[in-house]
Amino acid sequence: MLSIATFNLCNLSAAAPPARLQRLGAQIAAELAGPAILALQEIMQERTGPAGEPVPADAAYRALIEAVTGAGGPSYAYREIPPLADRDGGMAGANIRVGLLFDPARVRFSDRGNAGPEASNGIRFSGDGPSLTLNPGRIAPVHPAFAGDHHRHWAPSRKALAAEFESAGRRLFVIVCHFKSMRAPDRREEDYAKKQRHAQAEIVQQFAADLLACDPQAAIVILGDLNDVPGSKTLKLLKGERFHNLLDDQPRGQCYTRRHGGQPQALDHILVSPALRGGAAVRIPHPNSDAAPHGPEPASDHDPVLALFPAFAGPD
Repeated sequence: MLSIATFNLCNLSAAAPPARLQRLGAQIAAELAGPAILALQEIMQERTGPAGEPVPADAAYRALIEAVTGAGGPSYAYREIPPLADRDGGMAGANIRVGLLFDPARVRFSDRGNAGPEASNGIRFSGDGPSLTLNPGRIAPVHPAFAGDHHRHWAPSRKALAAEFESAGRRLFVIVCHFKSMRAPDRREEDYAKKQRHAQAEIVQQFAADLLACDPQAAIVILGDLNDVPGSKTLKLLKGERFHNLLDDQPRGQCYTRRHGGQPQALDHILVSPALRGGAAVRIPHPNSDAAPHGPEPASDHDPVLALFPAFAGPD
């Protein structure tokens, strides 16, 4: 059974306090049982470097991986496409981005191409079915929905990352997203941000739909912090006609991944193609949103979401 999770790490850098890194490592190793693939959001690199240059976050990944192994978890490898300095939104100067951890003992990752921050991933088709032109690679990173558009009041935002794995002899596509934030100073700005999320969802959905058009049995997972709730237009656009949100199967009282103003809300999601839906199960531990008020500070402002897929019967 293959395990895949998503986790927003709340602006995690290599300079994070050791106690916070230890808590995150323990949550990944114990609460999530060291998933084979872990999609991350808000890995950061404060060093901006020369204007227009990529800002990799290798030190942050290494610090997190060390914390996971220290807690008894897997010895992960990582992949990302570093953003250009100050081009991906989020906290000023943080250069947050999405990335991937994976366990090489359980899944195979074959690097393909040499994608830069503005290179757009594509799909190629052969007798073996669809594959990605870049592995990993970003989805439409220069489209205004991700790069920003002054005329539409859209700010630069995190780019979606598409990657291709192999598990139990089957190809698996993983698309990691962190859509435009819901935060806005007024109702008008909220509306602009909502429309930007809708555009981002349409772009990612079209990419995933193109994979399904090449192979209706393609195994595809779309996951991450989508900054919108189940039933929203963002989620409806992202699901399209064929994808299913595993959070829709959760009891309402358990379906939340963070708290805002004390109120629970589900912003982190895992969507799957038809080939993965059968028998798939999702679990949301709440080590952060349900943290004791007088205990240690939560390791993140989000909870992770874990999915298990019996359709992949490899070792896990």
